[in-house]
Amino acid sequence: MNGTPAFRLYGCMFWGMFQRKRFIGALAICLILTTTLSKGSTSAASHGGKCSKVGVVQKTKGVTFTCAKVGKTLKWVRKSVKSSSPIVPTTISGAQLLQLNLSSPEPLSNCRLKDARSFKAAGDWQAITYPATPNHGFTNAGVVDVAVVFVDFPDVSGGSAELIEHIAAIKKSAEWYSWFSQGNVKYNLRIADKWVRAPKNSENYYWLHPGKPGTQLMSDIDIADTYRSLAGSVVDTSGVTSVWAVLPKSITAIDEGFAYRAYPGVFSIGSDSYRAGTPIWQHFVHETLHSHGALGHSPKNTQIGLFWNTGSAGATLNSWDAMTLGWMKQENIFCIAKQNVVTQTLTLVPLEREQVGLRSIVVKLSEYEALVIESHRKDKWSDRWPVGTSGISIMRIDTRNDTVWDLGSSTGTYVIPAREHSLDFLKLGQSFTTDGVRISVVQSGDNDQVKIEQG
Repeated sequence: MNGTPAFRLYGCMFWGMFQRKRFIGALAICLILTTTLSKGSTSAASHGGKCSKVGVVQKTKGVTFTCAKVGKTLKWVRKSVKSSSPIVPTTISGAQLLQLNLSSPEPLSNCRLKDARSFKAAGDWQAITYPATPNHGFTNAGVVDVAVVFVDFPDVSGGSAELIEHIAAIKKSAEWYSWFSQGNVKYNLRIADKWVRAPKNSENYYWLHPGKPGTQLMSDIDIADTYRSLAGSVVDTSGVTSVWAVLPKSITAIDEGFAYRAYPGVFSIGSDSYRAGTPIWQHFVHETLHSHGALGHSPKNTQIGLFWNTGSAGATLNSWDAMTLGWMKQENIFCIAKQNVVTQTLTLVPLEREQVGLRSIVVKLSEYEALVIESHRKDKWSDRWPVGTSGISIMRIDTRNDTVWDLGSSTGTYVIPAREHSLDFLKLGQSFTTDGVRISVVQSGDNDQVKIEQG
């Protein structure tokens, strides 16, 4: 008590009453000391105390404080060195929360699972876990050269307005690969500037998908050679890895896109994509992802991820497929084994937004099982989602299960959203427990803040 400024002042004044000749001088000295001590007593950071500049960090007695805006006031916010989760006000922005994320306790490599499939329907060339091996000239770290040709037919012509639309749309594929490969792959598109006419009517280029009944008039290699030749007549095809043939919207005789996996590979679009409203660039991205060596088609949800559904309104690449392809950076993942989970709070960036930060939480359950937790928003790569779509998905990976499109089996399954092909994400205030791990959404807004703990 005697150490407080008030009692120091009182003591000085009492002393001065007995020393009247020096009373005024003594009182002045005490006031100066009192002011100095008072200033010193508020300079150290304390939880809830006022501060002057957002983002300033100060350590006091082993506790780190960050200056953050709480309501209309700047205050010190405590983050204990012993705490696994920072104590932050609910008004702090998503960008600030991302900066407070803890580093992954385990390296990304610890969350890679072994391929435990006893049977591989598609063979060994398409992977369900790291590492995916690209084929037919494709690479997962480097440049992919592609020739893009616009092909019409004697019976189906293409228009100038449509050509302009297609050219603008196809460029988005290179942008997509740049972002979702995290700069590992660059697509160099050599795009034609006019329609080129095929020598035969469109029905001759009909491709019969394996397992589908019907009659195909030309062989796969003849169709591929025709598209390659037409591309070579309008763009430089030397050294290209793939040729993409875009057909007119009015095409009817060719329903499915053509896929010829060789070197260079040849892919085309068909009337099915136009009828479904699938952006043409998504079709070519989906097909070439297989050539990068990943199986895809998992988990099964038509709304989330173009690697399961070519025409998905959420045209993203989920974190598991990104890990399989070697396109996930260490700073984008929080990897932890189930037995090491302690209560902690983390902020995620939405998969559909081009935002730097933590993309997923991966909880390793066993050598062949894991949970992948991701955030979602209607944003750049999901602009066809309903307004207000947001929340957390929980994917369960089991590498003992093969993904077989026709049979409905899948390596990955969504436990959230629980309804197949829905966008029923985990929302603010909701929790879900699976495999002994409890996941809760504790804050939402620009970004979702997720709490994980033993369940």
